[in-house]
Formats: sequence, structure tokens, C-alpha cells
Amino acid sequence: MPWAVYMRLIGPLLTRTGDATYEHLTELLLSARTCHRALDTEDEFTIYMAALRTAQKRKRKLTAMLDQHGL
Repeated sequence: MPWAVYMRLIGPLLTRTGDATYEHLTELLLSARTCHRALDTEDEFTIYMAALRTAQKRKRKLTAMLDQHGL
């Protein structure tokens, strides 16, 4: 999975909170989505994002940032 590098960077951020963390996480997710688009695996990314949103649903500020960027 070529986008595994993003997953290694994203994973630890999911346990943290704060605006700077959410901004960094959003940037990484945008890059991961670009990677998926290039690989024509955007469905896989959509499934990942649905799971991430479910797991992180208590982080309202993160959810707002994801919404703002269409993630």
C-alpha cells in the first residue's frame, strides 16, 4: 500500500487533541486522499474516512475541520 507512510503519521495523531494536531491531521488526510485519487483507490479512502469519523466523533473541532475540507 503506497500510502502507508501517511497511515504511520496519522495513527499517533489520532490519540492527541488540539487545533495544531487537527490541522496537521487534516493536511495529512488531504495528501492521503490525493494519493488515493492518483492510484484510483478513492473508494478505499472513503471507507477509511467513514471509520475515522466514527472513531473520532467526540472531537467536534476535528469533525468541523474535516467537513471544511470535504474529507
